[in-house]
Amino acid sequence: MDAAATYEAGRAEAEAQVGLYESKIRALGMARLAVAVAALGLVVGLVWWHLPAIAAVGVAALVVAFVALVVVHARVFDAKDRAIARRRFHERGLARLDGTWRSFPATGGQLASVDHPFSDDLDIFGRASVFQLLDATETPFGRDALASVLSVGAMPDGPPPDVPWRDDVLARQEAVRELAPSVAWREQLSVEGAVLRTEAPDPGPFLLWAEGASPLHVPAAVALVARVLPLAVLAVGLGARAVGLPRGTWLLVVLIELAISGWYRKGTRAVVGAVSAHAGGFARYGSLFRVAIAERRASPRLERTLDRLRVSDLRRGVVGEMNALERLVSFVEARNNDVFRLFIAPVLMWDMNFAVLLERWRLRSGRSVRGWFAALGELEAFASLAGFAFDRPDHAWPTPTPEVQLVARGLGHPLIDGARRVGNDVTLPRGGTALVVTGSNMSGKTTLLRAIGVNTVLTLAGAPVAAESFALGHVALATSMRIRDSLEDGVSHFFAELKRLKRVVDLSSQPPPVLFLLDEILHGTNSRERVIGARSVIQGLLGRGALGAVSTHDIGIADLGDALPGAVRNVHFEEQVEDDGAMTFDYRLREGPVRSSNALRLMRAIGLDVELDGPVPSPLPGRQTA
Repeated sequence: MDAAATYEAGRAEAEAQVGLYESKIRALGMARLAVAVAALGLVVGLVWWHLPAIAAVGVAALVVAFVALVVVHARVFDAKDRAIARRRFHERGLARLDGTWRSFPATGGQLASVDHPFSDDLDIFGRASVFQLLDATETPFGRDALASVLSVGAMPDGPPPDVPWRDDVLARQEAVRELAPSVAWREQLSVEGAVLRTEAPDPGPFLLWAEGASPLHVPAAVALVARVLPLAVLAVGLGARAVGLPRGTWLLVVLIELAISGWYRKGTRAVVGAVSAHAGGFARYGSLFRVAIAERRASPRLERTLDRLRVSDLRRGVVGEMNALERLVSFVEARNNDVFRLFIAPVLMWDMNFAVLLERWRLRSGRSVRGWFAALGELEAFASLAGFAFDRPDHAWPTPTPEVQLVARGLGHPLIDGARRVGNDVTLPRGGTALVVTGSNMSGKTTLLRAIGVNTVLTLAGAPVAAESFALGHVALATSMRIRDSLEDGVSHFFAELKRLKRVVDLSSQPPPVLFLLDEILHGTNSRERVIGARSVIQGLLGRGALGAVSTHDIGIADLGDALPGAVRNVHFEEQVEDDGAMTFDYRLREGPVRSSNALRLMRAIGLDVELDGPVPSPLPGRQTA
């Protein structure tokens, strides 16, 4: 399946549907206006011109027709919303292909943390991030599941405790591969989530109500009386004379209703208030669950997630229970009309009766709700990863290996568009090995480290990677690349880097082995101390079985390749200087340490007056050099 052609066809079809529904909406609007005018004309004729009684039947028929048109109008509006969501699904797919995905509003920026072992350094969250590229979720549960798999390498519930790491990664890969060509299913899941998204409130209060203690305790006999009394009011009001009861008997029944309602008023208000404020959006998730469980899946990992939605001791199942909640909430929301709440609801004991039914629903299903939504979130996260796999057929499926290693051919950065992405071979054959990457400014050192890190994240998530092949053992990723000082906390840039390095070192003292990525290590101090400190840190990490890559401008650190042969390998990037002095970069990784630098040329290129081959200036008088 060609991704671009699929999305183009889907967008065109959805666009045509939107136009069709807009035409229907205009026609129905005109029909409603015509029916309303006709009904009003008949009413005026009955009052002023004394039309025959048959005109009253015409008024009733027109009222029924108007109500029917209102219902149909609402359904067409709903269909149009779904068509718009369908169009958006395909437009987002095209944006991921043409590189304009960086304009997506959902960046995951609120999920970023400078204290995370790698996410800030590798642009996992935020603008132009991995999350922004992959995210196709529509619910907060899907967002959290995707964030979890990108930041800790597992869905929120994690793998079963007896499943080895390699088997868990392979199981997630199988799930993603199965969903990748299921464009129609992923589209439906996205569409149903999109039409609910504006109605879905913060899940916290709803889950607190669903899982919490009951504020309403109504004995079964009282609940039965509360259901019977509204019928009694109607029966007494209509049949009092027939059985010889006084005309005001119905008022006595109403007073009994008010007394019972008043006795349970506190608990009733607590239930109705909680549901009205927090459950309305969640009650409409039945359609999303219906899409989620619509198909059987071959992947055991997907079936394990779906079983949490299908296997239930509830007679109506997840979809039935969510539909039941939606119906109850719709009845409760009828009280939002002031006339109904003040004059009709008390006589029907409306709040109390539906509070009792909501409590029964909560006792029956409340403890399962969190698990249902967590499973739904996992499916959304898998769908996001599957969309990425569908969009990138040139990406390879990584091989998780029992050995600790990282061996990649044609490795590139997934966030760089394919036409500009340059692949390189990277080999860390076992624990206790490292690359020291030297090179010119802007030549690709940092990009290489980030490519290693981001593709490792995708491997742990179960997604394909930007490489021809990628083999990875069980590792814990840790980085020190983007250092942020803090004026407020009194933390200098150098001390902030020391804290990041300490975290990497601490992680290396526990399993699994650390995959470390250190960019411009200790560049905040002088050359002598930088070499001594960096060599000590790198040797300590390798001694603990870690593996990784270090970028630096300091040739002294590259001497580790001679001091630790077989453990440290030197590689480099370099610039190409044209005949006219212009610099270009091919971003190709080469063996050995770099032999040239382009710092002075770059200074000249932006207008700083420096001599390329001039003598080293002497220290200023009275100044001590380090």
